[in-house]
Amino acid sequence: MNPIRLNIVAFDVPWPPHYGGICDLYFKLKHLHQAGVKIIYHCFFYEGHNKPTDELNKFCEKVFYYRRKKSFVQVLFNRLPYIVISRKDPELLKNLASNEHPILFDGIQTCYYLNHPQLKNRKRLVRANNVEHLYYEGLAKSEASVFKRLYLRREAAKLQKFESELKGVDAILCVTKMDMSHFGKLAPTFYVHPFFNDDVKTISTPEVTGSRFVLFHGNLSVNENVAAANYILDKVAPVSPHQFIIAGHQCSGQLAEKIAKLKNVELRNSPEQNEMDALIRDAHVHLLLTDQQTGIKLKLLHALRSGKHVLINSLMDDSGIFSGLCDVADDVDHLTGKLDVLMNTPFGPEESRKRLENFDAYFNNTRNAASILSILNE
Repeated sequence: MNPIRLNIVAFDVPWPPHYGGICDLYFKLKHLHQAGVKIIYHCFFYEGHNKPTDELNKFCEKVFYYRRKKSFVQVLFNRLPYIVISRKDPELLKNLASNEHPILFDGIQTCYYLNHPQLKNRKRLVRANNVEHLYYEGLAKSEASVFKRLYLRREAAKLQKFESELKGVDAILCVTKMDMSHFGKLAPTFYVHPFFNDDVKTISTPEVTGSRFVLFHGNLSVNENVAAANYILDKVAPVSPHQFIIAGHQCSGQLAEKIAKLKNVELRNSPEQNEMDALIRDAHVHLLLTDQQTGIKLKLLHALRSGKHVLINSLMDDSGIFSGLCDVADDVDHLTGKLDVLMNTPFGPEESRKRLENFDAYFNNTRNAASILSILNE
């Protein structure tokens, strides 16, 4: 039997996988390769993000890189979403059209050529990481800058209109269960859980007491995460006796200044991957909050897979999946009360083993790759 060959078009270079969206990209690539798929990879790079790397050659037959074309004119005068039009590149179309293999457009950002006549007879899959226009509307609500708020609302409207381009594709692969009914109106829709880092060591030795801390982590250049960090700094940490660590990529000076004013909060700005893995493993409680229910947060999967106690608010949940794996609280009194209880509750290898059994019933990279293979073979 001949191996499946697959074009994957990615919105970013997925190495290193230091934030949620590219974690799904990277570990999907890795596990499809391990499942025997021969991959032709197409990805975009741009200022301030990951650069072309030899790391991807381990998993791919070929890798093509395209420079994302960022222009203020595109924001103002193009009818297409900026995240889509800035990933238009004739070389991408040429390379996709040079073979007959199926194409996985990994994120709506990559779908500029989705319905191009040169690709009309190809099997086309789309990875839906969010209902993107709802995600952008949520970002707009928490944006302080009037200009950025207007941009996000315009982008949300453009994304809502552009979503109709997904009609008639062979399959849409949803990250979240709650998004299936939305995308099911456009094309055959499948629930393919997010891929995540399953290489990180889990708890294997009794916990060491005396250095317990609460961890919030996420990409600190994303408004949603900044809003969550500010909520912890303004509402939770000042009334809690516990030590907190805020860790993440590209923390702003304003957020860093606020953290520095609180004696029980420490910042780890843009930690290396091994340091981040150690923080996730060693934190006694992961406090993960959001103000918008869009997509699955990959940091939540990493915390459940490799960490100890996990405390979330209900907007972090997906159709009740996480309420059985985490503690849940939605206001300051309940959050601080839960923290007090959890910080004094042991979590060792046996607790880890029980949770991993439940976790694996929902989230498993090998099963995910097999699901995609099954869809490709239909």
